[in-house]
Amino acid sequence: MFCCRIVGVRVEHVGLTDAELRLAVRSRAVSVECPGCGQGSSRVHCYYQRILADRPVAGRRVRLELRARRLVCRNEGCVRRTFAEQIPALTRRYARRTDVLTAQLTDVALFLDGRAGTRLSGRLAVTTRKDTLLRLIRALPLPPPAAVPVLGVDEFAVRRGRTYATILIDMSSHRPVDVLPDRAAGTFASWLRNHPEVRTVCRDREGSFRDGAQAGAPQAQQEADSWHLLHNLAEAVERVLGRHRAEPRERLASHDDQEEDGRPQKEPGRTELDVHGRPRPLVARTRDRYQQIHERIARGDSLRAIARDLQLSRGTVNRFANAADAEELLGAATHRPTLVDDYRFYLHQRWTEGCINASALTREIQQLGYCGDVNTVRRHLEPYRNGTIPTTAPLPHMTVRRVTDWIMRRPECLTDTERKCLDELSDRSTALATTVQYARRLALLVRERRNEHPALDVRIADVRLDGRQELRTLANGTGRDHAAVQAALATTCTSGPVDGDVTRIKLLKRQMYGRASFDLLRRRILLSA
Repeated sequence: MFCCRIVGVRVEHVGLTDAELRLAVRSRAVSVECPGCGQGSSRVHCYYQRILADRPVAGRRVRLELRARRLVCRNEGCVRRTFAEQIPALTRRYARRTDVLTAQLTDVALFLDGRAGTRLSGRLAVTTRKDTLLRLIRALPLPPPAAVPVLGVDEFAVRRGRTYATILIDMSSHRPVDVLPDRAAGTFASWLRNHPEVRTVCRDREGSFRDGAQAGAPQAQQEADSWHLLHNLAEAVERVLGRHRAEPRERLASHDDQEEDGRPQKEPGRTELDVHGRPRPLVARTRDRYQQIHERIARGDSLRAIARDLQLSRGTVNRFANAADAEELLGAATHRPTLVDDYRFYLHQRWTEGCINASALTREIQQLGYCGDVNTVRRHLEPYRNGTIPTTAPLPHMTVRRVTDWIMRRPECLTDTERKCLDELSDRSTALATTVQYARRLALLVRERRNEHPALDVRIADVRLDGRQELRTLANGTGRDHAAVQAALATTCTSGPVDGDVTRIKLLKRQMYGRASFDLLRRRILLSA
């Protein structure tokens, strides 16, 4: 028999098996305070047995068989006649686990949630259920509210495309302070009214957050994030290029495949006609579908009805409805890139050096990162074998995303080939040349954080005057958010910590298989940070 002084009990018997350690214990206290009046009592009313689970030892479950006492309160004025003895740091009313095991399971629940936490607990020789772990999370108290002078705000998807919530971050400690059930301006404004200490709001370009901050905290300075400014600019540039998506391929075709008489030849499989001179099925179907959808729109039919009748998704109908003509859609449908596009320059160079074996060339470009097979390389080399060899080396395949990257990158970071492609593309299209010019000017202001009111106003006015529609839309939004954009150019505050918490929230959602209620998700966000 020995004493366990940490928890104030005495061990009377030890039983050990391969899976379990069983301890028979009893309290060492002589007198126990009554929970009703606080007066001590040593008069025992009766004994009863309690079974408690404790943290495992050496891979074995630990079972405490406690001989508990019920005592009589000696204070005649106390509302309690008898009371059950509770051992500090070991037992609670109705509990079947010790406090240390409950704390361990609570940590497991916070960081792994129910199902994964149950599996891990089983590996640790602790038997529990997912519902028990979820109850432990809900039983935890939320952190007390604190003063937040600099607030970061962003949205995240509870159910992508349908339900969104808002995360609020203390930018000084990078810890979440609250989670709002939606992204409405009124909800955000109501929260700010209850926190008048907020002096700065770091946010993205979302209009609801701008309106909510203006209504709930007019004294706070709003600061837009520089990364979001560049991201919005890149999206506008990509939409401009999307309207002219055929132009990069046209320029590429005129440069790559030159016959001896100088006539441009398109690559096999990238024309709108098949080998018999008939329109390809995809081309014909796209033109017919475009005509049907716009005829229905002209009659006043809703997009939902059109999608239902034509058995198309809403996204497809929206894409056809927003297209200026069928050629805009065919640019992506008939000029699709292949895996070998990035290695055309290398293949052309090796062919001119005398290496004409497709298998050998495939092995060489696979070492450079090519992940396709030899058949794709053979199809690419068919014009070479037929005598149609380009007189000049092919330039990189220019997709909309790649050209956008060239425009948004610093000019000094471009290679000679990329700079040549972009210059030729600008020479062929005045609209794209204007887009390149304005995009680089606006990006320079953001990157170098030039806090110059006239410079920013001039750039916005120039874009509004002769910029493309997508850039004018961006300029109008920047004008409405002028103060926040100007603050972004004057400070170094970013929304990086907020975006990091949004990424963490995605992990928490996936751990709960996307089925968690908002209350449970909110608790895990606030308590597991």
